[in-house]
Amino acid sequence: MLKTKISDDWLGADRSPMTLALDVVESLQGPAARARAEHDLLTLERELAEALAGQDAARQLLPALFGPLGLAGDWERFFSIDNCLLDRVLARRRGIPVSLGVLILHLCERFGVRAEGICFPGHFLLRLWCGEEESIIDPFTGKALGRREMEQLLRGARGNLARLRPEHLQPAGPMDILSRLLNVTKAVFIRHKQFSQALACSQLLLKIKPDCPVERRDRGFLFEQLDCHRLAAEDFEFFIQHCPEDPVADVLKAQIAALDLGPKTLH
Repeated sequence: MLKTKISDDWLGADRSPMTLALDVVESLQGPAARARAEHDLLTLERELAEALAGQDAARQLLPALFGPLGLAGDWERFFSIDNCLLDRVLARRRGIPVSLGVLILHLCERFGVRAEGICFPGHFLLRLWCGEEESIIDPFTGKALGRREMEQLLRGARGNLARLRPEHLQPAGPMDILSRLLNVTKAVFIRHKQFSQALACSQLLLKIKPDCPVERRDRGFLFEQLDCHRLAAEDFEFFIQHCPEDPVADVLKAQIAALDLGPKTLH
């Protein structure tokens, strides 16, 4: 189903978020798409080097990217696959918080700016340092956020009773960022009824956490959409076995009973 086996080496590997994101491009789109992405990334790096010549990279990197170099959040087509896959993000210089965040993290590393990703609820964020001064950055706009703006984002994701806590701003590791990117990409494919591509994302997520019951359940729903009922039943049964007290388990039992479990070919 996947065009490469590159994700087989993820566990135990030391890869940056950008390398992992390019792995996703190669797995979903093929080596040529990755090659185009790497070419566009090198072009952006060269343009940024020219823009930062003789300047303090920590202070000027974001103004350069979101100014003359044309990086921007895509408000109009937010839920588009063009905003998720890094080859398309690099070609358009448009994206959503997590994809732009991956790109900015890479450029910060490339130009010696200390930075880290934050898997904030509902909206990926960055922490950047300028000397000893740190700022929380929205990678969708390139702007620094104050506590009030972060609380608004949190309430938008978790409800009006949510309160900003230190755990919301903990740094995310590369695999956490990859999972965030894959989950968003999978959701966009599902939104556009591209179930085969969504299934490929689910398979990649299961490379990271092979025995995750929730991801097995979600993969089962995708198998069902693709009329692979026996494979769907296997994933539903895995979820039921590992989460018997979950209210969804009873729903899945009824769903399994309604499936046609004759042999099917995955397509």
